[in-house]
Amino acid sequence: MKQVITTFIIVLLLVTSSYAEKPRTLTVYKQHVQSAEHDQGNFDHHLHHMLYLSGVADAYTVLNNRRAAAGSPLLYCQPSEKTLNGNDYIRILEQQVYDPDNPLPDHLTVAEALLLSLQEEFPCK
Repeated sequence: MKQVITTFIIVLLLVTSSYAEKPRTLTVYKQHVQSAEHDQGNFDHHLHHMLYLSGVADAYTVLNNRRAAAGSPLLYCQPSEKTLNGNDYIRILEQQVYDPDNPLPDHLTVAEALLLSLQEEFPCK
């Protein structure tokens, strides 16, 4: 059953990425954030960002849970009492993306950048 769920999540991530108009790299993300479309403050548009990042983070949570069950090192160590939502994921991602002291490479996908951002926010000790 776990293999079916994992396979389903991976397929969803691949299908979602394949329907993107442009690759979801940080270069494209930064350009989009500065665009007029993003600046309009449209709730549906903001919701799209929150849902995308929440979906990616949910996949990382599943992977982290599987790694914990197998006794493998975790991807990141979010405290169990800390619940995150879409706005939190946007804040965590953008905090890392625009950090002048530790910028992420622009060729990374948004999903890769979110994982690195979560690792920075919740490091394993």
